Amino acid sequence: MHKAAKDIKEQEAQKESLGEAPGVLAKRNIVQPVPWCPSPPADNADIDPSCDPDNPRKISYNDISKANALIHEEISETPLLRSKSCKQFEMEVYYKLEIFHQTGSFNERKAFYALSMLSEEQRSRGVITASLGNWALALAYYGQRLKIPVTVVLPSNSSIIYVGRCHELGAFVVSYGENLDEARGQAFIMLKKRGQVYINGYDHPHVIAASGSIGVEILRQLPQADVIMAPVGGGGLLAGVAAAVKHMKPEILVYGIESNKSRSFFKAMENDGPQKTAVTRGLATSLAVPIAGYNAYHTAKPLVDKLVLVDDDWIARAILHLAEEEKLVVEGAAAASLGAFMAIPDVLPELRRKSVVCILTGGNIETITLSRCLERAKAIEGRIIKLSVRVHTNDPHEHLRVLSMIANVGGNIINYLAEKAMPEEDEYDINYLKILCETKGIEHACTLKRVMERLFPNQCKFLEEPFSPIPICACFPRSEDFDEFCDPDNPRTITYDDAVNAQGRIRKYMPETPYTISHKQRDFAMNIYYKLETVQKTGR
Repeated sequence: MHKAAKDIKEQEAQKESLGEAPGVLAKRNIVQPVPWCPSPPADNADIDPSCDPDNPRKISYNDISKANALIHEEISETPLLRSKSCKQFEMEVYYKLEIFHQTGSFNERKAFYALSMLSEEQRSRGVITASLGNWALALAYYGQRLKIPVTVVLPSNSSIIYVGRCHELGAFVVSYGENLDEARGQAFIMLKKRGQVYINGYDHPHVIAASGSIGVEILRQLPQADVIMAPVGGGGLLAGVAAAVKHMKPEILVYGIESNKSRSFFKAMENDGPQKTAVTRGLATSLAVPIAGYNAYHTAKPLVDKLVLVDDDWIARAILHLAEEEKLVVEGAAAASLGAFMAIPDVLPELRRKSVVCILTGGNIETITLSRCLERAKAIEGRIIKLSVRVHTNDPHEHLRVLSMIANVGGNIINYLAEKAMPEEDEYDINYLKILCETKGIEHACTLKRVMERLFPNQCKFLEEPFSPIPICACFPRSEDFDEFCDPDNPRTITYDDAVNAQGRIRKYMPETPYTISHKQRDFAMNIYYKLETVQKTGR
């Protein structure tokens, strides 16, 4: 018994000590807080050496000429089409059609040239890129043709069509992040492990030079062109085209057209340099670039004459116009340049009677998006209206009267649905007719609205009235279009003295306009007078 106890004590002595109890340690060794926590060393792994913010590179005409010569050995010159609506726009409008490439966009020029300029060692390692779709397709296509391994990182919300086509073209596809910035970060993480070459789809020098070949073609096809309108995302296309045409024809105007939902190039111009900008998804998804290219910005800044922001509603109208009038199907980014015309004369009145070229950059638009876009554009123009009519369920002829009246006014009923009302006080026998109606235009839509509201008072509700969106004004250069009397930063309040002073000056040239009493005072149960400004020479 004593021997067993002795053996146990010896075994315990041989065990490694766990040290002193935590309570004892806490009393003896007081933990001191770290007074300063140094920042971790900066990780420059995601800095692209070809797009260095500290050493941006300006693309020259010689760079573009070299790219143009090589591109024309592989890619045929794309057509320049005169618009069928020149009279409507009051100018000579031409479309540079980049929608007929194999992958549906001008990115094929960039992909072919960028891959062709790789060394044999770089080709063997392969390339990697982050893209919103079109650039990935083009790179995958020419990677397959030139037998260069391609990896593309697409945002997780990218169209399944882009993902599927890139797979078909032999690219290794990764879906990551909610936007291009997050996808780009993942691409650089993969770059460390794979050792591939990263090619920026809008800021690599070879990419910008290849984009400039479009400008060379335009002036060869239309030497008398006065203005070129280019969509703007990261700025590569704008920079390349501007560098080319300003060298060939210095007096030509170059306008950049950017979606107001992704205004990274606007912010770069405003802050004298690219900076990260919040972007939201819209019709021009290919332009949703969070930060303008450094090479693109420094190349384009001294050459671009004006930068214009357009709303999605104007882009939708441009897509509709191209589909109906020009018989061309394009994506939102491509229609952005034409979208600025939808606001004329409010925006860009200086383009009247000039020869203007719009670059239609691509035609990759999903059928669902296209159908919704066309419907939205028709609603903007007053050609589709939605209304709800309150009718009684115990009057079977009231439905017929509503539909017959719409038909009599000339409306075309696209969709019709009768919904039962939620049981509320005095509404147990009520139905609501939900009607989607097509009209000839804004005037016809307003006529239908007036008739329905008069014949069915307090029963009709137009869910989406026709309207005209407010155009987004040109933003650069400010010096030309800045109005000192309407300064948004220093608005002026008009006083009574200002009005009296104006009246004294006006009376020297215009007599006082009359007023008259309404003949319907008894019907309205009030005294009504009309101030007749309609007697002026111009009618108001």
